[in-house]
Amino acid sequence: MRNLILLIVFAIATPAWADAPAPLPAAASPTSDAASAVKVQAKLSTTTPTFGESLELIATLQYPSTYRVFFPARPNLRPLLADPANPGKSERQEAGGQVTETFHVPLLVVRAGLLRTPPIEVPFHIVTAGGGAGESGTVTIPSMKIVVKSQFANDNNVAPSPLPQPRPLIEENVPLEIALLVLAMMLLSGGLTALGLKVYKNRAALLRPKATVPPHILANGRLTDLERSGRLANETPRVVVAELSEILREYLGGRFRFYALDMTSTELLERVKALDLKLVRLEELQRFADTSDLVKFAGLPATPEELAELHLFVQEVVQKTMQTAEELDRLRAAETARLAQQKKLRLQVMAPTALRVRALAIDLLGGSLATCALALLAMRTGRQGLFDAAYLLWFGWLAVRDAVGGSSPGKAITGLEIAAFEVESNDARRAWNDDAPPEDASILIAKMASWGAKLKRNLLLAVPGAGFVAEIWTALALPEQRRFGDQWAGTRVIDGRHGMRKGKPAWWPAVVIIVLAAILLMAPLVLGGRPA
Repeated sequence: MRNLILLIVFAIATPAWADAPAPLPAAASPTSDAASAVKVQAKLSTTTPTFGESLELIATLQYPSTYRVFFPARPNLRPLLADPANPGKSERQEAGGQVTETFHVPLLVVRAGLLRTPPIEVPFHIVTAGGGAGESGTVTIPSMKIVVKSQFANDNNVAPSPLPQPRPLIEENVPLEIALLVLAMMLLSGGLTALGLKVYKNRAALLRPKATVPPHILANGRLTDLERSGRLANETPRVVVAELSEILREYLGGRFRFYALDMTSTELLERVKALDLKLVRLEELQRFADTSDLVKFAGLPATPEELAELHLFVQEVVQKTMQTAEELDRLRAAETARLAQQKKLRLQVMAPTALRVRALAIDLLGGSLATCALALLAMRTGRQGLFDAAYLLWFGWLAVRDAVGGSSPGKAITGLEIAAFEVESNDARRAWNDDAPPEDASILIAKMASWGAKLKRNLLLAVPGAGFVAEIWTALALPEQRRFGDQWAGTRVIDGRHGMRKGKPAWWPAVVIIVLAAILLMAPLVLGGRPA
C-alpha cells in the first residue's frame, strides 16, 4: 500500500515539473583566470514553443578587447534544427576596453515533448603584443531544457494550429539541364559556324583566280593609254622609253610563257631566238633594245618623233606576234578540259555523302550501345560517377574511333578509307605549260592518313552538340562536302570499293540507324536520369 501511494504521488507531480519553465542558463564557470574574463549569457526566446514554430538562441558574450572569442555560426543544438531560410544576425559593441557581442541563432522545433540542447563550447585566445595567439581556452554554454507542445496541446481549443509556411522543394531535373546545356552549345556553335563560313567565302572570293586576259589585249590597252595621254611629247624620254620597254617585255613573257621583266636585254634576246616571232626580225628587237638601254641608262636624248617611232615598233611587234583566234580557242578548250578532268577525278575518289553518313551512323550506334549499357548499370548501382563516365565515353569514342586501327567500324563495314592528301602529276603540269591539252591532268595520289590526322579530324565532334552542328553545316557549305574536320586535318574520305558498287547508295539505312542510336542514347535520361 505504501508503494502504491508513492507511485500515485509521483505520477501527479511529474506533469507539474514538465510544465514549469526552464531556468535560463547561467554563465559558464571559468576554469582559469583567462576564462574568468569571458562572460557568457544564453537563453532561448521561449521555453514552451509549439511543434513547428521558430525560436531563437540569444547568446551574449562579454570579454576584454585583447581577447578573441569564436562563437560558432551554426552551433549544434539538436534536436532543434537550424532554420535554413534565416541566417541569423550578430551585433558587436566595444566600450571601455570591453567587447559585448550578441548572437541571434534561428531554430526550428521539429519534436514534441521535453527536450534538452547539448552544451556549446566557445573557444577563445588572448592576443599577444605581436598580434599572435597567446593563452587559449574555452567557456561552455550549459544544456538548456525546453518543453515543446504538440499542435493539439491547447485544452480550450482543440483545432490544430496553422501549419508553417510551405517551403519550396528544389528537385534536380538532369535530363532538362543536359538538354538546355546542349541546346545552348548548339546555338552558339551555329552562330560561330555561320560567321566562319562568311569569312571563308569572302576570303575565297578574294583568292579566286581572275579570268585570263590575252597578253596582246593588255599590251594594246597600255599602248593606247600612253598615246592618248600626250606623254610621248611632254614626258621625259627616259620615263617613256622605260614604260615602252616594260610593255614589250610583259607582252613577250605572257605570249610565250616566260618571265621577261627581270631579264637583261642580252638575256631577253637569247630567249627569243628560239621563238617563232613570225614577221618580226631579231635585228629589229636588237635595235630597240640598244636604243632603249642608251636612253634609260646613258641619258641619250630622244625627240618626240623618235619616241613615236619606238611606240609604233612595239605596236607592230604585238600585232605581228599576237595569238590567233584559233590558238585562243585551243587554249580555252585545254583549260576547260583540265578543270573538268580534275573535278571528275576528285568526285571519283571522294566517297558519296550517303555512304559517309551511313558509316557515321554505324559508329554512333556502337557508341550509343556502350553508353546505354554503362548508364543503366550506373542507375542500377546508384553510382553517379559511373553515369557521368558513360556519356564521357560516348564523346571520347567519337573523337578516337578512326585513330585506333585502320578505320572506324562504320568505315570498315561500308568500305571507306581516310586519305591524307592528293598530288597532281608533274607530267600534267608540263603538258599544260607546253600548251598541249593534257590527257592525264590532275592525277591524284591518295596516301593513307596518319593516326594523328585521323584524331585531329574528329576532335570537334567531341564537343557535345556543338561539334555536330559545325560539322554538318560545313559539310553542306564547303567545297566537295568536306566537313571542317577534314579541311583542318587535310584528310579526305575516299571510297575504297569505287568501281565495284552497283547503283548509288541509299539514304534510308543511315536514317534508321541514327534514330536507333538516338533512342539508345536518350533512354537512360528518360528512364530516371543521373542517380543521386
